Amino acid sequence: MSNLTDFCEVPRTMHEIEAEGFTRDMVYGAVKRGELVNQNREDAWGRIKRGAGLFTVAAPAPVYDAAPLVEVWR
Repeated sequence: MSNLTDFCEVPRTMHEIEAEGFTRDMVYGAVKRGELVNQNREDAWGRIKRGAGLFTVAAPAPVYDAAPLVEVWR
């Protein structure tokens, strides 16, 4: 069995995740910790959708470095 976040590099349905041997509790725990996101959670208007999820790895927040900007303004 591989690591859940490695397996979900490509968006996966819950059925695919369970077929690989992971449990729903493992998936929901990873979502709660911010490791995975459900891409089908909201529609285009921001409303929460019910139904099958499509889980993938959460994109890390970009690190903001203001040093180059500060150097330009000096």
